[in-house]
Amino acid sequence: MNAGLMDELISVQNYTETIDTNTGEKIANWSEYASVWARVQEQETGSEQVNADRVENKQIVSFTCRYNSSFGVTDRIVWRGNKYNIIAVSQVERRMYSKLHTQITFYND
Repeated sequence: MNAGLMDELISVQNYTETIDTNTGEKIANWSEYASVWARVQEQETGSEQVNADRVENKQIVSFTCRYNSSFGVTDRIVWRGNKYNIIAVSQVERRMYSKLHTQITFYND
C-alpha cells in the first residue's frame, strides 16, 4: 500500500468504566491512546431501519493504518468529529497494516 494514501488523521480511543464514589454509579470514560494517519474508505451504501420509533441510519467505514496490536473492538475512532465503533480488526500484508472496520449510527428523531 502506498503510505501517501494514509492522509487522514484519526484518533483511537479506549473505553473504561469508573465508579462514582458518592452514588456507586458506573461512569463511562473514553480516552485517546493513539493518533494515527489512516486511509479512509467509506462504503457507498448504508442501511436504514426503525428501532423504538426512531429511524437509524448506519454506515460502514474502514480505516487502514500502520499495524498496531493494541487496536480492538472495545475501542472507537474519532474522525472529523464523528465517533465510529470498531466492529472488527484485520491485519493486512503480514501485519504491516491494521484495517479497522467500523460502523457509525445516525438517528433521525
